[in-house]
Amino acid sequence: MVLDAAFAAAGAAASVLSLAALLAPGLALAPLLPARIRESPLAVLAAAPALGCAASAVALITVASAGASLEPAVVRGVLAVLVLGGLALPWPEWQRLPGRVDLPAAGGLALALAAGAVLQQRVIGGDPIPGNDWAKYLLYADEIARHGRLLIENPFWMLGVPFREDPAVPALYGSFLVLTGEPAGILTHGIWVFAVSSILAVFAFTRAFWGDLAAVVAAGLWAVLPISHDILGWHGAPNLAAIALIPLLLAYLAALTGERGLERAELAGFALALVALAATHRLSTLVFGIAFVVALASAVAVGGSRARRMVRQLGWTALTTAALAPGVAYDLIERGRSFGGTQNYRAYLSSKLEIGPLVGDLTVVFTALAVVAVVMAMRWSRRDPALSVLLALLATATALTFSWLIEVPLHYLRMAYFMPLALVPMVALALTRLLTLRRAAAAAAVAAVAIGTIAWFQADTVRSFYAFTNRASLRGLDAVSASLRPGEVVVTDRCWSFQATWLLHTRTLPALEPEDIQPKAELRRALQARAVLDGTPDGLALARRLGVRYLLVDPTCPDANGRPSQPPAVGAPLYVSSRLVVLELPRAS
Repeated sequence: MVLDAAFAAAGAAASVLSLAALLAPGLALAPLLPARIRESPLAVLAAAPALGCAASAVALITVASAGASLEPAVVRGVLAVLVLGGLALPWPEWQRLPGRVDLPAAGGLALALAAGAVLQQRVIGGDPIPGNDWAKYLLYADEIARHGRLLIENPFWMLGVPFREDPAVPALYGSFLVLTGEPAGILTHGIWVFAVSSILAVFAFTRAFWGDLAAVVAAGLWAVLPISHDILGWHGAPNLAAIALIPLLLAYLAALTGERGLERAELAGFALALVALAATHRLSTLVFGIAFVVALASAVAVGGSRARRMVRQLGWTALTTAALAPGVAYDLIERGRSFGGTQNYRAYLSSKLEIGPLVGDLTVVFTALAVVAVVMAMRWSRRDPALSVLLALLATATALTFSWLIEVPLHYLRMAYFMPLALVPMVALALTRLLTLRRAAAAAAVAAVAIGTIAWFQADTVRSFYAFTNRASLRGLDAVSASLRPGEVVVTDRCWSFQATWLLHTRTLPALEPEDIQPKAELRRALQARAVLDGTPDGLALARRLGVRYLLVDPTCPDANGRPSQPPAVGAPLYVSSRLVVLELPRAS
């Protein structure tokens, strides 16, 4: 942090140092981690990035909610307070740096990170990257750096609406731009930080309860699973940031429901992580919240003598959460005011999870191992609170996958991303308990190679499916951009929605499918865009009122059911490529 400030004072850009400064609170606040993680210096280092993102995001959202402008001095001051506060905490005398005894685990973790990086490179390496959602996070971060605030208007999306994204990732992205002065394009690959953090967090959780070998196996399996890369393809940065934080929350929950419980400092860390999760991703908060209740109920049922101690510690956690949450709560409440409610569950029926694609994303190899591991985990869980917590998470994700049966509205398909968080540590534990150490290591290596090979070839499919932008489509957008008038409205399909808004920096009316929409307030605008593309009388009348000249569509864009979308019924083609067609509407006579 001192180096980052020194470089900034000298007028030199140091993006790596600024990133390190945003993550630094995670290492300084290590005394807040569960004791079982703190027993291993390697696990502490692995948990630090996720904890750092959590602490920095909560603090930055809080000061922004209090009215402070996110300027370089303010951001660095907030991070300095966090780090100095962490260094003032009592560090146990036995806390040590990694030594020789940690070298085998460190080597295994390094291999897992290398495998993950290679496979992630296959999906999101180079430019342009696949996906659509990355564009809205770049736009939001750019506007945060421009205005110094989080609760601001998006001047382009849906003709102009408040930014409604969950605030944690935008706060980190925007603060990074504030610290570095770099253009927002540098954040195109920002999701990579969360991808790496997720591997490290899975290692830290597994190491805390089942040792070095199980931790290395879990990190390796998480790194190579194709389902871990699919989320990179559509660029779910907040979802992945939350997934990187959940293993730490699982560690707190397992300790809380165990024999010893949590100490005061650990309760503060638990509260901080809970507030951060709420600020990061609302769907992940729902999943963990239900799993939290299920795990507590299970713990009380199995060990009633612990109930009084758990209630007391939950009380302290609630009080600490209440002390940390006001800034985040204010931000979320203000965002929620413009949501217009939630759509009916029928809007998300097209996102039902199918078993075949799920097994394909997990691979047959891992699925077979997971079935055995779940059976063994159910047998071992009575004596192992950490396994009970994982089973609670798995049960929650599975139940929510089918929650359309009771008309609960959510994106059912995305429950698949939470299942490996429970399954990967279970598989690692089963291998290390059922086999000798050498055989477990060999079996895990064979499984990782087999799964990684499948992931290697699937990466091309993932990238191709989500690769809306290529050189040809960028040339077409350049031509449109050159002829746009200030404030002109462009109508897009669902595939070009966020990207067109960012790349053209003009007002857009995107024809999103209902399942693409969280705030119900955006549904009306999306239906209007659909009417324009379909050439209905109302749609054409709206296009004339708004002065729409250009329609942007992807000829390969599927609808919500995976079928090819109907092409626009109006417009003369001005530019045609494999992923972009630019149509011009006739001028009113």
